[in-house]
Amino acid sequence: MKTATIIKERKEVKKELLTCMYEMICKQKELLELLLLENEEEDPAIMSQDEEVRNLIKGINGLAKFLGCGLTKAQSIMNSGILQQRDIAYRAGNRWRFNEALLKRLLKEEPDILNGV
Repeated sequence: MKTATIIKERKEVKKELLTCMYEMICKQKELLELLLLENEEEDPAIMSQDEEVRNLIKGINGLAKFLGCGLTKAQSIMNSGILQQRDIAYRAGNRWRFNEALLKRLLKEEPDILNGV
């Protein structure tokens, strides 16, 4: 009986801790957004960098949708290593992320680069 109570209390404490951490992260995000807005007025270059970071394509499904191709083709493009070599693709945990601005630039500069994959 005592063990069950301790486990229940641990779960409640854990839940409270996670809730506090989540709220703190949300507040930090709000603060960072406010700081970015202040800096955009001072330095327009920051805005363009911020847009590049914000516009992420998430996962192979997102890449396929962005490129207008199927999942198999998107996976082939990933397996080719082209996007990783140019720092367009990177892993976040076990998921792929793609910098949309860099991918657009690559496709504009070298429109046929993905055709041979």
